[in-house]
Amino acid sequence: MIPDTRIERKALAKAISYKNYIALGLGDIIGIGWVIVAGDWLIKGGPLGAILAFIIGGALLITVGKCYAELTPAIPVAGGEVAFSYRAFGTGPSFLTAWFLAFGYIFVCPFETISLGWLLEHIVPTIKSQTLYTVRGYEVTLSSLLPGLAFALLIIAINYRSVKITATFQTIFMAAMFVCVVIFTAVALIKGDVANMKPFFSRQGSLFAAPLSIIAVIGMVPFFMSGFDTIPQAAEESGKKVDPKDLGKAIIVAIGIGIVFYAVVILALSICHPWQESVKYDMPTSQVFQVAFGYEWAAKLVLIAAFCGLITTLNAAFLAATRVVFSMGRGGLLPHWFGEVSDKHHTPKNSILFVGGLTIIGSFIGKSFLLPIVTVSSLGFTCAWFICCYAAVVLRKKAPDMHRPYKVKHKSTLYLGVIVSAVLIILMLAPGSPAQITWPLEYAIISGWILLGYIAYRWRMSKKDLSKEERDYQILGDYR
Repeated sequence: MIPDTRIERKALAKAISYKNYIALGLGDIIGIGWVIVAGDWLIKGGPLGAILAFIIGGALLITVGKCYAELTPAIPVAGGEVAFSYRAFGTGPSFLTAWFLAFGYIFVCPFETISLGWLLEHIVPTIKSQTLYTVRGYEVTLSSLLPGLAFALLIIAINYRSVKITATFQTIFMAAMFVCVVIFTAVALIKGDVANMKPFFSRQGSLFAAPLSIIAVIGMVPFFMSGFDTIPQAAEESGKKVDPKDLGKAIIVAIGIGIVFYAVVILALSICHPWQESVKYDMPTSQVFQVAFGYEWAAKLVLIAAFCGLITTLNAAFLAATRVVFSMGRGGLLPHWFGEVSDKHHTPKNSILFVGGLTIIGSFIGKSFLLPIVTVSSLGFTCAWFICCYAAVVLRKKAPDMHRPYKVKHKSTLYLGVIVSAVLIILMLAPGSPAQITWPLEYAIISGWILLGYIAYRWRMSKKDLSKEERDYQILGDYR
């Protein structure tokens, strides 16, 4: 029964299809890193070492994905982890989880808008304009600023207008990216030579160096494979034709395709040109096609695919950010204003305006200032993974009879998800770790964000406008 509440539970439109969910998760996973950072993967691991690192690292992340797959269709409400952690641990841990997630998703958005302009300057070099100003050594030009702002406004508009349009937009750009990838991969397979992959591993390429080569890359895999967790944020908006179990399947499918994508891209890059020469270029994934075969069109096609990847990442991160903030406002964890829904479009209007405003402001700051923020956001995502996995374990004991349309067969998989996410957190905090966040700037950023959230949280709690039963209903809906 629905409790007698003083506050109506705002509902979102239900219009996202199964293929749209895969496009949301996969679009956020892929992004642009495979164009910019692929050379680093080869330097650290060699071609085969990098490929195996993504296969092994991705397989480990599937254990985390399995925890999400079990909880998402069991509690399919906006905000995903907000509800999972609330159901398992209560108000405080739920807020902390959501606030970490909000940080990650929100600040990915301006990073993507800045990258959009930068990438367009590489696709069409003639548009590059003079420097407007410099932030911490990073030059901001009109040609790098305007495209990002234009796409930010477009993303804000379509997200405000309709979640169905947002999901369709995501699927179209995802499909366009894969068409480009299939074409340039086919060129690589036809024209390339496996001999270009030798030595297969870094560190002189010996088999004894294989484990170290794989480990050197595997620590980077979670950053590039994150994004599957956007699916739970929009679980409440699934269309009538979506079987609840399919929400869980979509998460695993997105991770699986992501693993294959990265492995294929590394293979394509490695066979086109001797990889120890390719890594000397700024964007080897693109430039090898021109250097090895004289195919400038193929090099441009790689950049176009990367551009589509940036759009899908921006769109998915923006949608996820708005749903997390909205769920916190609706559930009494942030001011009520964030939980408002458009009567006409049934979208979280104020959360969209809030995240959109920060995205536009962040676009003017410049990439160098945003880089430490994005690094800290990785810690936020990883902490949310740990809490979600731990919630899946706790709810097996606390709510054994909870309906689970997608139930993980082996409970040990859930425990493994907890261990994997915990190890990732340790790697980001342990002194001397190559993945450690830096002191004092990045620690100051995360501390400031937590303080800001605590103030907003205490202010909302002081209102005492929701009873325990009402908060249960606002956060969990009919799944409490």
